[in-house]
Amino acid sequence: MNSPSHPTDHPLTPSAGAEVSSEARTMAALGHALSFFEGGLVGPAILYFVKKDEDDFVAFHALQSLYFGLAFLALTVVSCGLLGVLLVIPYLVYEGVATVRAYEGKWYELPVVGRYARERHPGPAGSAPAPAAF
Repeated sequence: MNSPSHPTDHPLTPSAGAEVSSEARTMAALGHALSFFEGGLVGPAILYFVKKDEDDFVAFHALQSLYFGLAFLALTVVSCGLLGVLLVIPYLVYEGVATVRAYEGKWYELPVVGRYARERHPGPAGSAPAPAAF
């Protein structure tokens, strides 16, 4: 079984109920890519609130990027910057992987926060995430 703390992904295939449009894949990837420019807070928040009722795929990716950015910020503040210095590279690597996976049309879950975003936007009916190769 899949551990909730491991990143996971699964493609949204026609057999799962729907196909992710090119526009949705681009917008979802943008939600993650903005982390490289503004820390993953403002851009994903705006994208989430604009798309949350229109597109579950975009909303899922924007929300988990927002959660990931907030978790990174909280850890940085609580540790007076120490964890921020130690975790900035893994943070950016995971956001980079999530950017690519979103552009591929996959419901990739970031560690820890992905499951919370999936609770709000579960994806296609009957689909289950499979372990991701990183």
